[in-house]
Amino acid sequence: MANPLPVVAQEDLESFTLTRTGSGFALKAFHISWNTPISVKLLTSQDTTDREWKLLLQDIASVRHYESEHLLPFLGVYQYHGLVGIVTEWMNNGSLQSLIHEHQLYPELPFPLLIRILSDVAEGLHHLHSLEPALCHCSLKPSNVLLDVQYRAKISDYGLTSWRKQQLMSDLQNCHQRNCQDLVYLPPETLEGGLPSQEGDIYSFGILCWESLSRRRPFEGQTTLLDVLRGICSSLRPSLSEKFIPSNLPERNTLLNLIALCWHQEPDYRPHTAECVDLLNGVLTSINKEVISAAIYNLRDAKERALNACKGSETYTLQRHNAEIICPQKDNRLISKKIPLVVPSLSTVLLDSSANTAGRDNIEMGVSNATPQNATATKDHPGSESRKSSSFCTTPLSGSTAGKESSQRNSPALALKHRPQQMHLGQAVTDPCFKGNCCQILSCQRQTILKCMTEGRLNHILDVLRSQQTLSRMDYETITSYPTVTGRARALLDTCLCLGERAAQAVVTVLSVNKCSPLGQVIHCPDCPKVNRLML
Repeated sequence: MANPLPVVAQEDLESFTLTRTGSGFALKAFHISWNTPISVKLLTSQDTTDREWKLLLQDIASVRHYESEHLLPFLGVYQYHGLVGIVTEWMNNGSLQSLIHEHQLYPELPFPLLIRILSDVAEGLHHLHSLEPALCHCSLKPSNVLLDVQYRAKISDYGLTSWRKQQLMSDLQNCHQRNCQDLVYLPPETLEGGLPSQEGDIYSFGILCWESLSRRRPFEGQTTLLDVLRGICSSLRPSLSEKFIPSNLPERNTLLNLIALCWHQEPDYRPHTAECVDLLNGVLTSINKEVISAAIYNLRDAKERALNACKGSETYTLQRHNAEIICPQKDNRLISKKIPLVVPSLSTVLLDSSANTAGRDNIEMGVSNATPQNATATKDHPGSESRKSSSFCTTPLSGSTAGKESSQRNSPALALKHRPQQMHLGQAVTDPCFKGNCCQILSCQRQTILKCMTEGRLNHILDVLRSQQTLSRMDYETITSYPTVTGRARALLDTCLCLGERAAQAVVTVLSVNKCSPLGQVIHCPDCPKVNRLML
């Protein structure tokens, strides 16, 4: 008898968020006791009976013990107020669907990496078909192929036999009324009412390979879905012409022959999974591993640059008197009320000591930390590699300084009270007056830290963060997956800025231990006068 799956309750989770994916939306949460981010796929239907729910849970429990590096394991079942969902590990790089179709994030899809992904999928499918009894996936498509931090592929949503049958019947009966585009991945014999089979999975794999190589959706631009489904049953297939599959694609003929065999109209002519694995591994072995590593690095770099370009230089206009409300002054003459807000997601990183600085200092520090009411702060997982927290140095606000100068002349005691005190660099992370400043130090001194980071310092910081249980295993794997020290350091800074002040404080503490640390130059930072005052 299969072991029951752990039941994940609502109180076990925190940071429950709805995240957009290439195929729709996914529920992401952080499991407190497991100390890892998880994904929850809700399985709800108004027509589902108690018996069908029981069969579904039995299916999930029966495949829980299946182990393969190319299969995404089920971790548990989520239950809350009548909702039931499948709990799996959160995969940092999303799905193959996102990789194929998000052209702005991935302008180019490296061929070596793509072949490795297809090989991983074939390996996972071969594992399912080699079980006793054999297990058919019945819904193989790019959105059910997920990618880890190294862009290794894992097949998800396997083993849901009872649920698949119910959903397929519902989709076939209502395909003319709602969006059921996933039906194009099903073989003609299944569309005509046949039972799921291994040959049907091979057909789906052929469509998946074509979509990956062409970066087009199957039968895109056709009149109606119903016409497409009728065409599939009459041997209609996506085009293999150079318009869709480039003529300069390496191993083009070999791969097109494989695709044509996989989606053959007659199931008996389709290859077995072992043949698919052998062919793809043969192509893969001709590619140097260093080429694949370079392809992954270039893909990440292109994604990071695309995300940074999408952020742009947004300018938020404050309403009249907003700055005065933030920092009340006797002389409220301000020339400009336009403030560049570089990183809205870090608006929570405020300087608690800003109240201890007078005149223009107050205006600079207060306004630079201001966030419009309509700007919401979001905390994305760093495996998404969004780099939302790359830099947010203070931008001085232009305006009259006469108020500051006159107020300090009239109130010498006040000026003395607010004069920055000399302080050793190491005190910046221990003195209560500097609580909340470490995130800003990491942001303003980002380039200095990256330039001076060494392998030893980086490993020391990671050890400290792990010992403090500040850094999760997933975050650690994301950071260490980069091939260069600079890449790992960049990922470390981005992750710590997302995690908040405690993580940033640990980094600053390690880097300011000795005089030769990267932060030793912070006192002479010409672009960050506010941080200079903090570190003096």
